[in-house]
Amino acid sequence: MTSPDTTTVWLFGPIPPPVHGAARVTQQVREGVEATSTRLVAIDTGGGAGLVPRLRQMIGGLLRLAVPRRGSGRGSVYIGGAGGPTLWYQAVVVLLGRLTGRRVVFHHHSYAYVDRTMPAMRALTRAGGRRLTHVALCEGMGEGLRARYPSVGDVRVCSNAGLMAAPGPLAQADAGRTIVLGHLSNLSVDKGLADVIDTLRRAVAAGLDVRLLLGGPPATPEAEALVADAVAELGDALTVLGRVERDGIDAFYEQIDVFVFPSRYVHEAEPLVVLDASRHGVPTIACAVGCLPGMVAPQHLVPVDADFAEAAVAAIGDLGSVAAHGVAERFVQRRDAALTAQAELVDWLRHRT
Repeated sequence: MTSPDTTTVWLFGPIPPPVHGAARVTQQVREGVEATSTRLVAIDTGGGAGLVPRLRQMIGGLLRLAVPRRGSGRGSVYIGGAGGPTLWYQAVVVLLGRLTGRRVVFHHHSYAYVDRTMPAMRALTRAGGRRLTHVALCEGMGEGLRARYPSVGDVRVCSNAGLMAAPGPLAQADAGRTIVLGHLSNLSVDKGLADVIDTLRRAVAAGLDVRLLLGGPPATPEAEALVADAVAELGDALTVLGRVERDGIDAFYEQIDVFVFPSRYVHEAEPLVVLDASRHGVPTIACAVGCLPGMVAPQHLVPVDADFAEAAVAAIGDLGSVAAHGVAERFVQRRDAALTAQAELVDWLRHRT
């Protein structure tokens, strides 16, 4: 057992509410540190409290980091990464943490700055230099960060699968029954809503016995109109569930045979809905964005510039070759590795390596 080196962990990141993937990860790290009785200073940089309270909190966090109270020690800094303008603020946190002699870790949740160079991330990586530890969601994300930003040195991988419960008993599919497709998200064009509907439309036209469960609230008026038109056109082949509450998520995945996820969202990294589908033994057909190439079977990955619906219909016709237990077993391996990485991260924040 190593001896303690830190007296305080400074945590900057989104904290629920609202609840989303990055906020859940930050909260999990927070709870892990608090469980060790290590002193923790949490600065919520999410949008739940409103603009003015959020700015006050963020500025106050910088001041507390710059001028810590007596007895707090140097400690370490954990940053739950953003993907937009908040990156500039987080670059300042990284620089301040480095200048004050603290050990700093940045936990990435966006692929936007991996796929293309962003000035804010370039500034952040330069501010942290080789002493900044990066936590990536998958090996591909880590490799992309190193390739795009020369200042990136230490990269550790910690999947979001650690947020999920272990798989339960898997339902046995009935041969010959209707194939049930599923899509669950905040419904939007960026998340692939039009492609999901087109996949159902073309599958029905091809004579496949399919229907679609569509879960989640429309995020825009455009999405709302797309759903309304699809209901009028496709009738009983489409079931619109609206918002699916947390206690209904297991039931959603238990009803479907394949999860359809044609997201081209610029920040898409390691979507929790795809991990949850895998946890239930449900294969996913998805665009090859973010960490998805390491999460989805190669035959079910669709290039971003390809005709998604055409590729998805072909894959749906070959579902008999996909074993639910194999999908779930791969999820378990990812989850076990993530839980180990999470424990190591908390220990790293508290102790000398």
